[in-house]
Amino acid sequence: MTAVLYPSVLQESLIRRLRELSRQRDQRLDGINTRAGAQAYVAGVRRRIRRCFGPLPKRTPLNVRITREDEREGYTRRNIIFESRPGYMVTACMYVPAGQGKAPVVLAICGHSHQGKGRDIYQSLCIGLVKQGYLVLMTDPVSQGERWQHPGEVSGKTWTGKSSVCEHNAIGKTQSLVGEFFGTWRVWDNMRGLDVLLDHPRADKSRVGVTGCSGGGTLSSYMFALDDRINMAAPCCYITTFLNNLENSLPCDAEQMIPGMLASGLEMGDLLLARAPLPVCVLAEEYDFFDVRGAREFYRQARRLYSLLGKPGNIKLAVGGGGHNYSRPMREAMYSFFNKQTGIASKADEDRIGIVPEPEQNTYAAGGDVNAAGSRPAWEFTAAKARELAATRPRLSKQSAADRLRKVLRLPARKAICHYRNSQPLVHSNEKPGAALGLETHYVVETGDALAVICRFLPLSVLDSCFNLAPPRDVELFIPGRSALDEVDVLAGTVMGKRLDEAWLVEPRGLGNTMPKSLSNHAFDASYGMDYMIATTYEMLDGQLMGMRVHDVLCVLDLLAARGARRITLTGRGLGAIIAAFAGALHGNVAKVNVIDPPPSYFDMTQKPLTPEGAQYMVRGILKYFDWTDFLPGRRRPGRSGKAK
Repeated sequence: MTAVLYPSVLQESLIRRLRELSRQRDQRLDGINTRAGAQAYVAGVRRRIRRCFGPLPKRTPLNVRITREDEREGYTRRNIIFESRPGYMVTACMYVPAGQGKAPVVLAICGHSHQGKGRDIYQSLCIGLVKQGYLVLMTDPVSQGERWQHPGEVSGKTWTGKSSVCEHNAIGKTQSLVGEFFGTWRVWDNMRGLDVLLDHPRADKSRVGVTGCSGGGTLSSYMFALDDRINMAAPCCYITTFLNNLENSLPCDAEQMIPGMLASGLEMGDLLLARAPLPVCVLAEEYDFFDVRGAREFYRQARRLYSLLGKPGNIKLAVGGGGHNYSRPMREAMYSFFNKQTGIASKADEDRIGIVPEPEQNTYAAGGDVNAAGSRPAWEFTAAKARELAATRPRLSKQSAADRLRKVLRLPARKAICHYRNSQPLVHSNEKPGAALGLETHYVVETGDALAVICRFLPLSVLDSCFNLAPPRDVELFIPGRSALDEVDVLAGTVMGKRLDEAWLVEPRGLGNTMPKSLSNHAFDASYGMDYMIATTYEMLDGQLMGMRVHDVLCVLDLLAARGARRITLTGRGLGAIIAAFAGALHGNVAKVNVIDPPPSYFDMTQKPLTPEGAQYMVRGILKYFDWTDFLPGRRRPGRSGKAK
């Protein structure tokens, strides 16, 4: 593959948007000077956050089972299974302090780890709390501990052989097709866990805290914002800014990218400001990949807001000197903060407390596998909802389908013919695809906030013609799945039987010459890498990466038509097949659409445990209205499907 000419353009375009949103938010916060203004900000933030997470399920019977109970020095440990949704089981551990009276309550949420609640640092956290008198519950998150969703594929690891976040992203991307958000699922598991915890007869419902690290810090912040029963929080190794994460190319997890959050004018810290001035202690580490600068800026803003609300002492920041971890200093800072709020007189010193983590005993579920205990895996819920949508959605006319497609893809308006640049042609060696033709030339099209690249492959003898965008009346335009150079021989030669010098190719944003540099050693379209980060950042901006790629192609079609093309055939390969189908349905100059090696229908992606197609393939909520295959030639009108496609 040739060098990518514009690897940063997509990421930088998003960074510019987030910086502007951050500037506007800072301006709003810094402009608040009264108690009433602070109260109005808090109320508005809370309202918008709830809208982003969407409606929560109805409470159903928990069917709690205690599978094991062990007496320890100063506390009792109970192994529990409950159902957060009918048939969807959650494994958990409850720690009950010795004594008889009411006890303050803490929902502890573990971060990403294979061991889940059994990991030593999370056991230490729970034991440290219970031995000071707290009633504590910690669940296994999905894809951790005893809740791996694809146990036949993983053998103790995720299906990718990497970490739990890969399985999270696999679940999250197909959930998006039916309009679900994985973060809401994670929140609901913990809300039902809090139901279990508060149902204990010793639970003091007036003193309820939440804490967790990393992914647990994420969910702690979510729970604090969304659950009115919680009145103090200590998230660890999470609070920074979404802007910091994007600038630092930090990989993201499915539940950490909240659809519409940025478009609502919100930042990470607003998850905590949503309940101001209730007590909050932000725990951060100096050398964490969650940029500590974001935590410090949040504290500055929060302290000012809390002061206006009359509670400056209710907001704290503790910064440790280590890396990403719920370290002992962070745990002790949390103990001290919660003890102050609850009136517990403990010294919060783990040497005095006496903490002895134990080897995990997987007796919560059969064989330590919640699926073997009878739980439905998450993907089955997605599959069932997709079938329900396919059976109930209305048939749409061609025009209605096109109008709806524009809305689903969140397409911006195209107001003018885009400006383009003439790129200097590249000469290929004999080892490169297109070597027989010698030249690779580009026209770089400015499609608003990003670039699309028109590629041509020409003989050396026509060097002069490279500098004029002069399409023929009839144009065959190819959209690759990854890169025009890597696929030109397939698209234009092997499959279509076209001469390469007759082929026109377009690379929408994020493909080919604008493909972002991958993170670490991950491929661009790996389940935990740039693919997911870019696609979900668009969703946070209330957009769609797929939609913006379709927009890029539509802009190129407008340009080609303005330069003389009258009849255009679109051919897409792989991911490009979906883009071609959508663009063909929306542009009047497209006479025909062809697809090569197309991916499965969106419906089919939902009907199996795992699909290799990345987040960049997905369109949030599209299966409420139609499938991408509905827009291929010869298919029935978009809408109701009587059977699986």
